[in-house]
Amino acid sequence: MANDKKIFSTPLVKVKISRFRAPNICPVCGAPSTHTTMISTKPTNKVWLRPSWNPGYSPTSRRRYGISQPQSKIFLIDVCDEHYFTDDANLRFRGFTMCLAALLIGMSVFALMFAGYDLSAGHGIHPLSYLYIVVLSLSIILGFFAFRPTALESAFRIIGFDFDVQYVWLELKNPNYRHKFIEENKAGAELVTWIVKA
Repeated sequence: MANDKKIFSTPLVKVKISRFRAPNICPVCGAPSTHTTMISTKPTNKVWLRPSWNPGYSPTSRRRYGISQPQSKIFLIDVCDEHYFTDDANLRFRGFTMCLAALLIGMSVFALMFAGYDLSAGHGIHPLSYLYIVVLSLSIILGFFAFRPTALESAFRIIGFDFDVQYVWLELKNPNYRHKFIEENKAGAELVTWIVKA
């Protein structure tokens, strides 16, 4: 398998996880911070098409094969009042959107059956079919807004980890915040413009 070299137009910050310290300004706007929030991720090497194909997916197979579950990495980030958010509200909104999408997907079968029957019987399309298309379009738009990254997630992106999960690569959009971040982590941080993905 060949290694894949990725080159970035803006420099990434490579920082040692054990020495990670965020500056006391907001990564989005650069204002003085008033709150601390968490950004978490799980370092993984492989991305499976289906979670069930992963040998470490179920607890029984993890015990059988002796696979430990990947440990979450949590980074504490200082933010201002305007860009502070909690995962609870975001998860509720995304959960509501997923339930609405599941309900509409289930209703799609019946809507298509009724529309097909109306067309085959020569009645034309029923007005409720148009209402269904409007509701489906609104749910797709709602899903787009629910699952797009927040301002903080866009300004502070975790690109990946090294093989030993000792270093993390961060994409910091705000150049002032990037400079302050490097100053805060002088001993364990550096700017890089490319990474090699194995």
